[in-house]
Amino acid sequence: MGFRVATAEQARQLLSLSGVVRPQPLSDWTGAFPIPPAIERFYREVGPADVYIESYGNPFFLPSLSKLWQFQAGYRWNGLSGEPVADWRDDWLVVADQGGDPFILSRSSGAVLHDEHGRGMWQPGELFPDLYTMAACLGQLGAVVASAGECFTDEDCRIRPEWRDEALMGLRHLLGSPWAAEFVLGSLGWR
Repeated sequence: MGFRVATAEQARQLLSLSGVVRPQPLSDWTGAFPIPPAIERFYREVGPADVYIESYGNPFFLPSLSKLWQFQAGYRWNGLSGEPVADWRDDWLVVADQGGDPFILSRSSGAVLHDEHGRGMWQPGELFPDLYTMAACLGQLGAVVASAGECFTDEDCRIRPEWRDEALMGLRHLLGSPWAAEFVLGSLGWR
């Protein structure tokens, strides 16, 4: 996709503006399959511990490793019946969400996909090249919202142009591409 990938340090620093980050041991994983290497590294090197990041609309949420498997309820399986969700691929693991819209690690590629819930069928598209880049970008957007405070949106609840521009600049710096920054903002509804 032409993105520059973020480092673990960038991801940790930007997420720490919104919550606690700490290394989490492999023993915290409770999944039905061995922990994916990308997940193990991410929680060892960045380690979001139930981090909520303010955003435009619902906050982004990154669960701690001990809660990551249960976080799959409603995606991988029906949260009430426990039945598997028919169109959910075994390769997918939800690593974050925004109001139920999942950020999904493809275990085979390491890329992070994104989709909107409630459309009747899961058809996620690639949004970030890896977990570090996802975490850094979400943290960067949260930093913009925090910096803006009450001035983030106008009277019609639209993002004020100066704050969208600041978000765009921050993402350009992280991703190394104006196109990639616009793609992320547009995909997340920051219009």
